[in-house]
Amino acid sequence: MTIAIDAMGGDAFPENPVLGAVKAANELNIHVLLVGDESAVKAELDKHRCNRSKIEIAHASQVIGMDEPVASALRTKKDASMRVCYDLHKNGTVDGVVSSGNSGAMLAVGRFVLKMIPGISRPCISAILPALGGKVLLVDAGANIDCTPEQLCQFAILGNIYLSDLHAVPSPRIGLLNVGSEEGKGDDRRKKTFDMLKESSLNFIGNVEGEDFFSGDVDIVVTDGFAGNILLKSVQAAASFTIKLITEEMQCSLLARIGALWLRPSFKKLQKKISYAEFGGAPLIGLRGNGIVCHGKSNPDAISYGVGFAQKAADEKWAERMSEGMLAYQANLK
Repeated sequence: MTIAIDAMGGDAFPENPVLGAVKAANELNIHVLLVGDESAVKAELDKHRCNRSKIEIAHASQVIGMDEPVASALRTKKDASMRVCYDLHKNGTVDGVVSSGNSGAMLAVGRFVLKMIPGISRPCISAILPALGGKVLLVDAGANIDCTPEQLCQFAILGNIYLSDLHAVPSPRIGLLNVGSEEGKGDDRRKKTFDMLKESSLNFIGNVEGEDFFSGDVDIVVTDGFAGNILLKSVQAAASFTIKLITEEMQCSLLARIGALWLRPSFKKLQKKISYAEFGGAPLIGLRGNGIVCHGKSNPDAISYGVGFAQKAADEKWAERMSEGMLAYQANLK
């Protein structure tokens, strides 16, 4: 089992991807392949103690920038680190790809190299976040900025298979993110999506608003990548703000500081629950393979988490099971 890491992805490359690889090798005992500029990656790797038998380097001469147009990168950068990762996955050298680089490129390159499972036109980023009483799955969390109603319905189907088959959530409740909960709300795209989901065999509960996201009353929230990414980043920012606010309040008086000592274990659990590092690895579901997208600001812990996530996906054959689930869903329609 080998997982490829895009060593030139994210806001702090190659430092964070390399240290993430070191943590994955040392703490998770996972064999990793760092893909990127060999001299830069080796120089960074030499700074850290690690089991070098667990870490290899594959050279890639090009980098896809975080703000680079995806179409031109796909056309002109065939030796980009992200592209090389996917090529190695396609030929069986590695069992998964992890990158904190350009998420649009992760989608486009993955779709071009690995192709899609039957019945799906685009993959989507599936982000699982904490909610009251459990977790909630967001699809799409940022891969597809503009989607058709048909594609939004495909995301709902993928999310349903992902939760029901891979996470053992029976008949997950699916909601469509909208500006109001009433039927008939939203633009034409969402109105048409609503009608299509209502007529499907999925457990569609109707429109949901942002305030419903953490309520525990919905298991899957479906939206386009534009709104999904704004929601995801807003959640992360709000969580960080809340932690800082609570920390400041705990320093206001001696009584508050004493109380903070008693609450410290619970406070650490809360930080862990809402940390993006714990939810940093989001699979691109719908691909004929294993692509894990990490936050652009991912620290080494988040990248290591993504590597562990990729290994779990490969071990449990998520892509194959998603494909089988899609075929079963289509057969049920007939």
